[in-house]
Amino acid sequence: MDVPFSSSGAMSRAHYALVRKIESATPQVADQLLLAEVQSIRHQLGRSTLTLKQCKECLILLLYCAMTVNPGVHVDLEFALPHAINLAEAGHTVQDKRTGYLFCAEIMPPEHELQLMLVNSIRKDLESPTVPRICLALDTLIQSPSKDVIPAIQTRLYDLLSHESVDVRRRALLAFNRLAEEDPDILKDIASKARKRVGDPEPAVVLAALSLCETLARTELLPKDRYHRVISDLLAATWSRRPDPAHGRLLVRLIQSVAETSLSVRDAQVLLDIIRYFVPMGAPAYAIIHQCFSTAAKCSLEVLTQAQNASKTSFVQEIRHLLTADDPNGLYVFIHGLASIDPKLWAGTSPEIPAVLEGWEVERVMKLLDSEDKSIRKQTLRVLWRVDSSIVESYYARALQGELPLTSELGSDESLSRLLEVVEIICGEDGESYAHQLKNVLKAMEGDGPLNKRPVLQDAVGETLSRMHSGDSTWRGGCIGVLFATLTDPDSEIGPTLMVILTALLCEYLQLSPVSPLDILRGLDACLVTMLRISSECDEIPVEVSNAVEGLRAHAGRHIKRRCEQFLSLSQSKESLKRIVAGANSASLPDFVVALEKFESEKQKSASRSPSIFPTSPPLKPHSPEPTSSRTSPSPSKLRYAAYDPPRPTHRLRRVSSGSSRHSDDGSTRSFSHGRAYEDPMTLTVTAGDLTLAAQTSDLRSISSGSPRANLSPLPVVQILDEESSTADLIALDSPFMSEPAPSIASTLSVVEHDFEATWNELESSTFRGWCESSIDVVLRRLQGMQRRLKVTERDRPPFEGDLKIVVCPDGTNSSNKEGLAAIRLKESDDDSCLWWLRCEDEELRNIIKATLR
Repeated sequence: MDVPFSSSGAMSRAHYALVRKIESATPQVADQLLLAEVQSIRHQLGRSTLTLKQCKECLILLLYCAMTVNPGVHVDLEFALPHAINLAEAGHTVQDKRTGYLFCAEIMPPEHELQLMLVNSIRKDLESPTVPRICLALDTLIQSPSKDVIPAIQTRLYDLLSHESVDVRRRALLAFNRLAEEDPDILKDIASKARKRVGDPEPAVVLAALSLCETLARTELLPKDRYHRVISDLLAATWSRRPDPAHGRLLVRLIQSVAETSLSVRDAQVLLDIIRYFVPMGAPAYAIIHQCFSTAAKCSLEVLTQAQNASKTSFVQEIRHLLTADDPNGLYVFIHGLASIDPKLWAGTSPEIPAVLEGWEVERVMKLLDSEDKSIRKQTLRVLWRVDSSIVESYYARALQGELPLTSELGSDESLSRLLEVVEIICGEDGESYAHQLKNVLKAMEGDGPLNKRPVLQDAVGETLSRMHSGDSTWRGGCIGVLFATLTDPDSEIGPTLMVILTALLCEYLQLSPVSPLDILRGLDACLVTMLRISSECDEIPVEVSNAVEGLRAHAGRHIKRRCEQFLSLSQSKESLKRIVAGANSASLPDFVVALEKFESEKQKSASRSPSIFPTSPPLKPHSPEPTSSRTSPSPSKLRYAAYDPPRPTHRLRRVSSGSSRHSDDGSTRSFSHGRAYEDPMTLTVTAGDLTLAAQTSDLRSISSGSPRANLSPLPVVQILDEESSTADLIALDSPFMSEPAPSIASTLSVVEHDFEATWNELESSTFRGWCESSIDVVLRRLQGMQRRLKVTERDRPPFEGDLKIVVCPDGTNSSNKEGLAAIRLKESDDDSCLWWLRCEDEELRNIIKATLR
């Protein structure tokens, strides 16, 4: 939030400060801040001196906290419900009462025991003489209806249907419609009132009355023939006023309502008149014309024929000129009109009715198959399928074989997308046919090369999964049956794209599979995450499957090896695996992976409470009263030095260690207890120097930062030689004839500390990036070999969480000098390589770093 408080729209200074803190924090820290704020507000609400204004501010802050936390973090706000109910009852202004009602609507469950306490407040507001309070109570009923409130407000709500205020009448109709979901009997006595409101002079009230009449007809409280007569008369009356298309919302809504009834010849004639009148107006009337054709599609052939004969024209004739329109919307309206009208009325397929379109127009329609607009292409396919299915089948066969001229000009992704469009039209609601054609399309697009050389067609994966989600249960069951059976068919070849599709579908729809989980597990052939999900449904894992995973682990890279170990471990721990499946937000593959990683993360955190998590990292030794607490030191006396004196030459991997105290920013001293023989490494502050040292021997993620170091002066970043350095480096380090003495602690502390984010932003005019085939550990060792001062920022620290951040610091104390200054970001990959970003304005240093990174 880069705006001042006066312009921020924040409710209070506390609100403004909280939002600023949340926007600048990491997601994990933000959640902690929000939960802490909730607890603080809970304490405030318990004070006896709480005012209504303070209560309102607290409730708004609680809503902000509940809506801002990351998904999966639960915030319990039920403790504030009594205060919200009290604010809704005793609020002096409409704004105060709205806050109370809103909090209850958002937080209170429908069957909560405190729902009854709202009834009296709603009833009193409905009986208020002021329109805003009445509307507020009606909005509450619409937003969170309750069966318990109906007896208390039903009579008053009935009277409000005739209120002089337009806003009240409209909301009263919508409230009746919403409460009918809880108790349909509430509509028994209002059918006559609803019909009267359909004739209301205000369009907003008429729209609400139409929704209520639809509900009455659906519950058979209003006979369908009478409902049709009411809607048909209202459509004719509204059309007789020739409304402007810019204000045609009511007309569009009436046309939609007529479509839900049995349309008469009179209705079809009105639709044809509307089309004829609005087509010359162009784009402003396209929505009305589109809705007219959608409604005409539900008319029978006889009704449409009689309407066209009575009007001496046809539906298609009135929109012919749109075929040559330059506007894509006009072209879509035309092709949608063709798809909506029975082909016998315009295509010349019936001897009694001549063709409406000429030959050149038919050719132009055929060319729409190659339109850049996907919606136009699909509508054209539907039109041609209704006219003659053999046209589409021939087009599909040629496209599948790559014989169409345009197919060779398109990219593989676009060609694939168009083939799947044709498959969707040809197969319709036949899921089994869709699955067979999908396999044919994937085989044609992937080619006949070796399986490990074929590409994964990402567009096909997305299209198939979207179609699977949108299909009904019958379609989905047929498609899944054919696809899953492919795994058990030894003669079926499963390409990489189909395998990705199957792994996603198996996680989400395993319960619908006609194939047993054991057979699926044998057929997957080391799709590890999906196999892990399926193994939760298996009593035991087949030996051949375990052997295959073991063999894969022996030759795989780091990422695949980790997945293999997960499978071998968790597949034998059914309770843990079932807990992971139950903890996923949904049955989809991505949510299962999230739950799996969360389980592994929690497992590592529980293990990190023990010092044994640093088996290969240099341990963070506690300070003891004896100055001989060195690691692998052959001579204790070598580590004995006075504070801030130049360090003596030491063996490799030896760090400068501070004394028994550290000085804070305010000049105070933090002393370590001399009576403790051991201190938990997790409680120690991890400095940039610690992180640099640890990066040479272990994964940086294994080091967690300790207590906050806001009050500690940052320790100097010192040069540390690699454990794997050559013998010559070791001799040079131990030699008494060093060409350059190591800098003292005091001189290092005087060097300007360069913050990574500030440095990164300062050097934004010179940005480079590339890929390094080596791991982050190797790259860090190479950078240390440059013999320059490095400042390393942990991966879990902002900015750019997940990236290792390094500042190459210049010599000297001038912070404004960019010579010798560089900022580097390293992002780890799964295959022991990394992506790097570099910002550096010093050309000589930039060339050295780029050569090092390559």
